[in-house]
Amino acid sequence: MFSSKSSQYTLAQVLHWIAGVLIAFNLMSGWRIATFELDVRQILMSIHSGVGLTILTLMLIRWWWRKKNKLYTPSNWWKRPPIVLQWIFYPLLLVQPALGFFVAMYNDYDVKAFGFLDISALGESNPALRSLFFDLHTWMAVLLIVLVLLHGADRLKNLVEDLLMIVRLDTGQLEREFRLLSTIFQ
Repeated sequence: MFSSKSSQYTLAQVLHWIAGVLIAFNLMSGWRIATFELDVRQILMSIHSGVGLTILTLMLIRWWWRKKNKLYTPSNWWKRPPIVLQWIFYPLLLVQPALGFFVAMYNDYDVKAFGFLDISALGESNPALRSLFFDLHTWMAVLLIVLVLLHGADRLKNLVEDLLMIVRLDTGQLEREFRLLSTIFQ
């Protein structure tokens, strides 16, 4: 089904965008959860933690898919910032849900991922550990936001360069056609 490199890259890109949307959702939604009343907070944490576990699963699948199909491993990859950035993202996007898992595990209220996976039942309420993991989870989120912005800036730079290349090519073509027309009408 995915025998050609092109189809393997296509699936990798689909997984990339699915993960990207879920990551953006969790990074944006996580900041305000603590400001809600407990009953609403529990519902939001159910969604947030469920999405976090989905991101963890997707990242494991993406990592496996990349290794299995030897995707995105050009020679001298460490000299290419976008590739290095991708390799930084993978471990961080595995650690971030794990930190969130520990926050939920030591929480003082029930956290049920997807509404039924009771993460908080795996540990006793422990304010000190919850606070430690919450702070790590928060700082990791800040780091991820910075990396997402860097990734977006790199993609935007490449888009602008591609558009400028098209404009230059079109301009060059127009100049050649203008010269051709001027020689015909002389």
